[in-house]
Amino acid sequence: MILPILLLAAGAAFAEPSPKPAPKPTEETLRVMLLKLRRNDVWKARQAIMGDGEELRDAVVKGRGTRFADRLPGMAKDPFDICRDLAGCRRAPQSLHVEDVSLIDDAFLALARPWFKLQEARGKSVALTVDPGTGVQLALEDFPGRPVVTLEASPAPTGGFDVTLADGAEAAQAYAAQRAAVLKN
Repeated sequence: MILPILLLAAGAAFAEPSPKPAPKPTEETLRVMLLKLRRNDVWKARQAIMGDGEELRDAVVKGRGTRFADRLPGMAKDPFDICRDLAGCRRAPQSLHVEDVSLIDDAFLALARPWFKLQEARGKSVALTVDPGTGVQLALEDFPGRPVVTLEASPAPTGGFDVTLADGAEAAQAYAAQRAAVLKN
């Protein structure tokens, strides 16, 4: 009776540890956290006060300046397709403006992406915190001079929302310095 128990205990002690599940990509984790936060929020102030920007967009696209339309704010096919790789992103973007509340999460992801790419290239991690009072905080592992980067969203006085990098200029300079060091190696 004791022999089978000893063999079972010995087998469990020498067995390989179970593999850890692969971590989710950082952008996906941030998107899920923002989605959970937005589920409880009701941000309809823009539509109630300003209406919808569809009329202006339709008028510009139907006009003669359709090639120019992609360069106008809010008219690009994918305005959040920035900093997809570290080499093409010299400075971290400091702010984005969105007209619709449904685009705030995409703006947060676009502003966070350079930091994700930089930390990935450095072989370091990013810890995420999403809080309605403080915004999105990116805790950067072993990042000199800037261990936490904060992204905030606030209603713009002219309508829509501004999504910004807190301490934008300083954070962008810290990003540029670390990026240069990573690409140098």
